[in-house]
Amino acid sequence: MYRFYMRDDGNEYHYAELCRVFLPEEDFEIISMNRLPDPEYISSSSYVLGEDRHSDRDSTKRELYTLLEELTGIKPEWGTLTGVRPLKPALDILNVTGNIDDMKSNLKNKYLLSDTKADLLAEIAEYQRSHVNGNPSDYISVYAGIPFCPTRCEYCSFASNVAGEGEIANYLNNLIKEIEFTGNLLRHNKETKQIESIYIGGGTPTTLSSNQLKELINALADAFSVNPADIEFTVEAGRPDTITDEKLLALKELGIGRISINPQSMKDRTLKLIGRDHCSEDIRNAFALADKHGFEVVNADLIAGLPEETPNDFKSSLDEIIGLGAENITVHTLSVKRGSRLHEHDPLYYRRDIERVSEMLSYAGDKLRDCGYHPYYIYRQKHQMGAFENVGYCKENTHSIYNIRIMEDKQSIIALGAGGIGKIYFPEEDRIERVANVSNYEIYSERFDEMLERKNKYFGGHNGD
Repeated sequence: MYRFYMRDDGNEYHYAELCRVFLPEEDFEIISMNRLPDPEYISSSSYVLGEDRHSDRDSTKRELYTLLEELTGIKPEWGTLTGVRPLKPALDILNVTGNIDDMKSNLKNKYLLSDTKADLLAEIAEYQRSHVNGNPSDYISVYAGIPFCPTRCEYCSFASNVAGEGEIANYLNNLIKEIEFTGNLLRHNKETKQIESIYIGGGTPTTLSSNQLKELINALADAFSVNPADIEFTVEAGRPDTITDEKLLALKELGIGRISINPQSMKDRTLKLIGRDHCSEDIRNAFALADKHGFEVVNADLIAGLPEETPNDFKSSLDEIIGLGAENITVHTLSVKRGSRLHEHDPLYYRRDIERVSEMLSYAGDKLRDCGYHPYYIYRQKHQMGAFENVGYCKENTHSIYNIRIMEDKQSIIALGAGGIGKIYFPEEDRIERVANVSNYEIYSERFDEMLERKNKYFGGHNGD
């Protein structure tokens, strides 16, 4: 057990998050003190940090990072950055310096980023600066959640459930009521801003029937006074075993331009291991249907680090997805979250085979760039293998504005349905306040009036100004 004694400055959480990158939680302790102990009374496995009372959080984290590197031999490429949104501090620096090279230098000096990660953030920042226009706080985005899947994946900890037709119909009925209620609030709010994007996610939205999808999309269009064909409107089709010709035809006829087909892997053995009931041929058929109906943008997700997969397995999956014509490809690093079956079976899975995952991610970046894709958004999660990242790549001008906005925290986002976490953005304070619904779909129905009251509180009289 390592013990790290630190001056009490209210940043214990941040120091602990950095320690978790290097060590299992049971192997360290952060001890916060008003007055640091005399080093001569400290044991061989205990360390005093932040002795300079003028040290700020970043300097203490650099000191802790250097010590942890010495103790473990590990050198995480993200340095002292542990947050979900690594692009945010990069953009904050860029807004001050105005220069990409200065931004990269600052990132490496302040946060100890590797050259590779500083270059990646610079590339994403440059893409967003040259391709994304307008002030995000001048708009609102909308998210609607369908928390159902055909099966539950081994790595999943999201609000997704396997449910019967009656439960799904009851949930959809309540969701549409929440949509109509919220739309009515915005219509009576004179300060309401224009809707920039709508995203139907999950779970797997195409768990719904074609008629249910029509009902949901029409409710969103009517409530928020939008034509789906005139804005960025995305539906996660996700699981290929839920994609049918009838459903894609319904989406296309309603003006939906963007869908997701999320293979995660093209290896049948892997799909079985992670709890999916479809095979790689189902994925190919889903892409063929999407091509038949002429969707403007198809996104595909792949995961690096899945059980038993070799770098060659991952490379083969990526090469095939590129060949199938996905305009957006998000490369995820496997995150072994609490609440997932994988964590229950092997809680330290994410600490092994780091070189294997690093090879996969390196190949993905090189291959996608060579094929004309640009990295355009990024986020990280807890318990990711190698403390790496998830990166979205896109063909020129096919980026998702919703994905960019959700990561930059500069826009109000209305989240509807179980598991939805909305945001109110206060631009004068540059502050976000979260508006969360409950995650369980059954509790969502039981506490439905409370969900409506939360919307009334936050969207009935203002929208973030």
